[in-house]
This record gives sequence, C-alpha cells and structure tokens, in this order.
Amino acid sequence: MKKIARTSRPVALAVLVASLGSTGVLAAEGAPLKAIASKVEAELAATSAHTMYLTTDKPLYHPGETVWFRGWELAVKTLDGVAGEHGVTFQLFDPRGSKVAEKRVLGSGGAAMNDFELSPGLVGGPYVLRMISDLGGTEERPITVSTYELPRVKKTLDFGRKSYSPAEEVTAKIKLESATGEAVHGGKATAVITLDGAEIARIPVIIDWSGKGTVRFTLPRSIARGDGLLTLLVDAGGATESLQRRIPILLDRAELAAFPEGGDLVTGLPSRVYLAAHDPLGKPADFEGDVVDERGAEVAHVKSFHGGMARFTLTPEAGRSYSFKPGKALAATPPLALPAARPSGCTLRSVDDFRSTDAAMKVVVRCSTSQKVLLTAVLRERLMAKVEAQVSPGAEAEVAMPLPRGTVGAVRLTLFDTTEAPLCERLVYRGLGADLHVSVTADRPSYSPREKVALTVKTTDADGHPVAADVALAVVDDTVLNFADDKTGNILAQLYLEPEMPGQKVIEPNFYFSKDPKAPEALDLVLGTQGWRRFEWAWVKRAAAVAR
Repeated sequence: MKKIARTSRPVALAVLVASLGSTGVLAAEGAPLKAIASKVEAELAATSAHTMYLTTDKPLYHPGETVWFRGWELAVKTLDGVAGEHGVTFQLFDPRGSKVAEKRVLGSGGAAMNDFELSPGLVGGPYVLRMISDLGGTEERPITVSTYELPRVKKTLDFGRKSYSPAEEVTAKIKLESATGEAVHGGKATAVITLDGAEIARIPVIIDWSGKGTVRFTLPRSIARGDGLLTLLVDAGGATESLQRRIPILLDRAELAAFPEGGDLVTGLPSRVYLAAHDPLGKPADFEGDVVDERGAEVAHVKSFHGGMARFTLTPEAGRSYSFKPGKALAATPPLALPAARPSGCTLRSVDDFRSTDAAMKVVVRCSTSQKVLLTAVLRERLMAKVEAQVSPGAEAEVAMPLPRGTVGAVRLTLFDTTEAPLCERLVYRGLGADLHVSVTADRPSYSPREKVALTVKTTDADGHPVAADVALAVVDDTVLNFADDKTGNILAQLYLEPEMPGQKVIEPNFYFSKDPKAPEALDLVLGTQGWRRFEWAWVKRAAAVAR
C-alpha cells in the first residue's frame, strides 16, 4: 500500500474512521461467494500492517526559524495509531541532499513529534524532512527555506479555467486582504503579462469594495513555446508587492487517454468511458470534441468537466470501431482510438451517488450471457461487503452493496464470475464529507499583540457526536500559507484518495474535498481515470502464470 504523507492541515488521525464500525457482509452466501470471500480475506491479511503520515506546522520557513513536526504510524485497516513504544528517527536534508540535522524520538501510541531549529545562515531552497521508524517504513515531506519578506497584503489569484489556447480570452480572479483578514478596497494593482520571455500587456486592475477584481486579456494567435506568466503588482502602503502565477497555456496538442469503466467495452452493452487530457508537461488540458465511428458518424459530443477529464456513454456495435476527435482548440492532436470492444463479457457501472445519500452502494451489471456474478467491496485492505446476483442476457441488473454506516474512502469494487475470475473492477468513493469534524473556537473575537489566547478544540463524528482525537494544532500567519501556495494534499487526500493511486500524482488533490459544487463529480472522474483498475489479485496472477 502506498505510504501516506504531506498535509498542510494537521488534524486528528486515530479517529478519522471511528464511525466505520464492523465489517458489513450480506447474508445468503452460496459456495462460490464464500470461496471468493475466503481468498480475498486471505490476500488482504497478508498486506502491509501499517502506514505512515508526516506533517509540519507550515510549508515555508525563514533561516533561523523552528520547524515543528509530528509523525504518525497508523494501522492500515483502521487508521488507529500503532500500540506501544518504539524509536523513530527524523532527518532534515538540504537542496543538495546532504543531511543537516537528525534526532531520535520515542514514538508512543503511533505518534512521534519534535522540532528542528534552522541555522540563521542556512542556504535557501527545497528541503526534505524524513521520518524513519524502527518498525520499518520511511516517510518524507518537502519544506522550503527562504529569506522572503512577509507580505502586508494577502493576494489570491485564480484562473477561470485549467487551460487556455491561442487567441482565447484569459480571465483571472483577484482578491486582496489585509494581514488581519479585512478586504483591501480601492487599492492599486497592475497585472503584467509576459509570454515566452517578452512582456505583451500591462493591465490596471480595478479592486472593488470587497477587495476583488478581475484580469482579462486575450492570448496571441501565434504562440511559440507557451511559457506565460501573470505577475500581479500591488501598492501596499507605498511599497510594491507581487504575486506571480504561471498562465495555463495549452497549444494545439495534448495527450489523450480513454478508460472504459470497469475495464473493457463489450459489444452490445452500454458502458461509460472516461477521458483525460494532459499537455506535454503533464498538466490538465480542457477539451471538447466528438466520439465518431469509422464512418465519421457522430456518436457522442464530449466536453471536459474538470481538470481535463470527462465521461460519456457508448454502446459498441458489432464490426464498428470508435475514436475521439478533439475540437479546434486541439487541432494538432490526432484522434484517439478507443479500446476495441470484446465480443462478449460483462460491464459494471456505479450508480451516481457522489454524496453517499443511499445506505447501500449501488451498481449496475450487464452481461452478454445469463450467469451468476459475485461482487466484493474492499476498503483499506478490509472486506466490507460481498453479494451475488443473477444477470439475464443484456439486461440491466442493479445490485445494492450494503456498507457499514460511516464508510469513508475509495472502495475497490470487483466483479467475479463463479470460476473466481475477475470480470470488472473500479473505485467508487463513499462518504465524501463524512469524515472527522474539527472546530476551533477562541475565547475572544480579537486580541492585542502579546495577549494570551485560549482556544477550544472540539472533534465530532459525521453525526455530530463527540469523539476522542489526537490533534496537532499549528498557529501560522495565513499570509505565509498564501505566499507559499502549497499544493500538497491535505490529510483527507492523503488518507482517503492518494493511497489508491500508487506512483501517480493527483493534481490539486485538495479540490476534491472542498466545498466546490463540482468537487463530488470531479472526484468520480479522478477515480475513473487515474484510479482505473486492472485486476491485481494475487491468485489471479498466479493462475495466469501457470497458464503461460
């Protein structure tokens, strides 16, 4: 299992899944289902016993400051801290990879903490904090050391889209706030646009009473490399402060990939196909285009929903081939041939329930022939549910998978036949927003410098019931966090999402756990593309090896 690391929002770990309860299993088990469940549980029992998580009080430090850190070692299945005491080593490495500090710490109950005091003469650049457990396992977290000037104005700049093509209008939303959180209105700001090393525009920005403004400009029709920067210059009480962001420019080419839901397309059976587009640098690329057959007939029109991802439904016909033809914005991108449909088989479709309002996870199964199928649901190396269903030829069979109340995370759903061969597999997220809730309340609405502050921390489960928690609390100037622009996944992304995609980088993972109305559906797109699965069951690999 992939290690878990790096967050800028330290909160309780040991109780994040306190409401999961016991493993849920359907009754009415036949012999094939029992056999599958036995093999699944046997394989899960042999998986990694624990994982590690590491956080710091902030991502950006001055030389001479203190780096406060805390690490956890958690049981994979429950996310409880490992019991007992043992040694843990923390190390700090400079940009050249040389070790500049090391401490031995006694870990207890799965937690270990300490600090590194940075030398005033420390060279700036990217550093790495490393945690090494005597129980085995290593975790790392990047930090930055810099002699930066603390901004007087907190500046936020967000582009309206993930990518822009030549000749398109670029929009960016600007927000200015004081260090204490009040809107900076009537301020003077200028946006400087540079492209491939040359300045192409200098635009005054009108800041309204709420401290907000908008930058609009049009990209040239001809762009060589697409290296664009937007620099925001702000008059902060006679001094000029700046914020720079790279303009997400997409030239007329991108890399496309298609992922049939569950694994394969099957002739005559409707199935969803997920699409993803990235520019040559690996950044998401918005797109629009048509799915056509070999005759050029349009089958579906597709437009990316978020982060260069989309999905559509296709029912492959016998003897037909299909491809996705991108629109004019990606004129230099060749059509993407979709995977060929198998002549027979089964398909698996999750029933959209992004907020998990239904008690059970529902899926739709279709097969070319009449057969009994078996479904298992696994979450963090635990078998959560198992069920069997009878499917008629070509007919839709909706199957409900009852999961324990409070199930949170990316559930691995696998469809087997009665010979124990896997037919389809995909990830379905459950319990979005049903994680631990942490609130921090101050004893007064405001304070003067050097006054004592008393905070009340309250932790509750998804139903609002109080629960015990291990909380790491850091007090940091919000301006520093904004200045650092740290995109590292927060604790929710690191615990619930990224471990299911080992070896991959999820772009801006925190978005999928935000309150943005697009986040729930966008999370399904991530699971359908980067989380696309091929069967990884050990006994299946062994059987394939024997067959060869």
